Amino acid sequence: MKNITFLLALSLMSLPSIIIAQDEYKYEPVPNKAEYYVDKLKPGKDFEDLRKWGEQLVEWTSDHSIYDNWQPVVFMPYFNSNLQSHDSVFLGLWPNATEQYAGLDYWVKNGTSLLAKAPTIPVNALDTWQWPISSPEGDLSVGAVRFADCKMKDGVTGRQLFDAYKDFAIAARSVGDNLGRKMIFPGSGSVEGEYDYVYSLYAQNVADLGAASDNYWAKINGSDEDKALGELIESCSNSRTYITHQLK
Repeated sequence: MKNITFLLALSLMSLPSIIIAQDEYKYEPVPNKAEYYVDKLKPGKDFEDLRKWGEQLVEWTSDHSIYDNWQPVVFMPYFNSNLQSHDSVFLGLWPNATEQYAGLDYWVKNGTSLLAKAPTIPVNALDTWQWPISSPEGDLSVGAVRFADCKMKDGVTGRQLFDAYKDFAIAARSVGDNLGRKMIFPGSGSVEGEYDYVYSLYAQNVADLGAASDNYWAKINGSDEDKALGELIESCSNSRTYITHQLK
């Protein structure tokens, strides 16, 4: 990755207290952990089989308090440059690394029989830190998320960019935007490339992602906050969109 020193530093952030507020920064990120399991379906299996297995997994975890703060979501690729490379993504969200790895510890010791019933074969497993920027309002149904691999301009820090994203999201919300946004910093399992972070843009339902796009071009594009954000980003590429199903 372009800024490997920056990413390695982020991978060591196992405690929120490590992120120290500084006077020059306007906002304080509240990081969380996320695991992405990129999968191929086994022969004869489909996405509905994955959803059903995910429901079994949720039921299994409901008996163990260690998973109380775990949030599972399954993705189906939709707009993607290589639809043959994978069939699904299983996302597990955690509030911090302590709970994530405590859950992982229990899973590897006790989840073997349930894992054997999974309708998928893993292609890649990715451990990440995430900085949430905004969250959509309303109830989740079948949602949508778009990812892009982004590079910061030389000399720009992640904290500076986070501030600009927050200002942009607040301004966008004031003119009708209802999207969630995250800066994602890949760790173990990531594929090296010319990017510093992955930008996530997500909606509570599929229709909202399209409405938000029109709203951007009509009301947000060219605003002061939009320009300020653009001045810090060198490029974003490899955009891909998934349909999302929350399991819990």
